[in-house]
Amino acid sequence: MTQPLFWQPAQGSAQIWRTLLGLVLIAIIFAAVAFAIFLGGAVLMNEDPARLLDGDTPGAASLFFAPFLGFHVALLIVLPLLHKRRYASLFGPGSRLNLRHFRYALLVTAGMALVYALSMVVEQRVLPDDLRPDIVLITPPGRWLTLLVPIMVLIFIQTLAEELVFRGYLLQQLRARFRSIWIWAVLPSFLFGALHFDPLTYGVNAYFYVLNTTVAGVLACLITIRTGNLGAAAGLHFANNMLVMIMGVAGELGGFTLLAMTVNPMSGYMTWSILSQTGLSLVIFALWWRWMNRQHAIANAPGGD
Repeated sequence: MTQPLFWQPAQGSAQIWRTLLGLVLIAIIFAAVAFAIFLGGAVLMNEDPARLLDGDTPGAASLFFAPFLGFHVALLIVLPLLHKRRYASLFGPGSRLNLRHFRYALLVTAGMALVYALSMVVEQRVLPDDLRPDIVLITPPGRWLTLLVPIMVLIFIQTLAEELVFRGYLLQQLRARFRSIWIWAVLPSFLFGALHFDPLTYGVNAYFYVLNTTVAGVLACLITIRTGNLGAAAGLHFANNMLVMIMGVAGELGGFTLLAMTVNPMSGYMTWSILSQTGLSLVIFALWWRWMNRQHAIANAPGGD
């Protein structure tokens, strides 16, 4: 029996005007909700909103992630209003997040993190002092563990929101209308990557960062189409952002970060770090894709556990 296609829920309302209008409405609603959450949080904490932008305290870091609730609110409004379908349809034809795929994605990301950690051990031994980044403790482990549950909840809200918009809404709408991978995978992934463009912080590495996030987006689109559910992409994104909270870059979201590398974001080391992670992702994806092509029963599975 043929499994339902991931984009099937969008087939009845895949007109371009609906998709474009939907994106505009999602952006407007998100901005309004995010602004209200951020300002409301600043008032409750009796803090200057500008002071909270650095995310260097747990409260400030929370106000970085909490506004992503705006995307969930926007999708809850736009989907039934404009497309006559439910929010849950973004997960795939089964209308549920496939938790088995989500768990597999966590394990894959953990394996990649182990490879990256081993490479850092080697770097610490072979690189000269002026090129080797220091690793510093940002938050005492006991305190970080007390924050772990809120961190996980907020990161799940943030990463799922982005997946629902880019690998849920956009991917379903575009794939239901177009067959070209350049339109339904590359174009929205480049848009996703471009939102991370920050030349003031990263210099020329901002372009490599956009490349990294664009490649990650394309791979997430292919994985989602292949598995027929948002579970794997959501798991990869969640695990990746949790790893950043375990080992991040000094000066970024210090309120939630356990360890951080004191590295110049414009440095050659950062270039190597970004490109090596991109390359490792491509290798792992190629191996998975080859393996999946030998499997028929689990490909494009729509359901949850």
